[in-house]
Amino acid sequence: MASPLYGKISSACKAAAKKKFKVWPSAYASGWGVRCTKAGGPGKFGGKKKK
Repeated sequence: MASPLYGKISSACKAAAKKKFKVWPSAYASGWGVRCTKAGGPGKFGGKKKK
């Protein structure tokens, strides 16, 4: 029942998460990457950094 999409974080979302968060292998960054992947990419899921 598990889809392969939900098993891995896309490379574009992983790169955006690494830019957004100071520590990459963290729970917050990983959760953000999963939500980004489910949304369809960083362009559709707030890939911009806050000022």
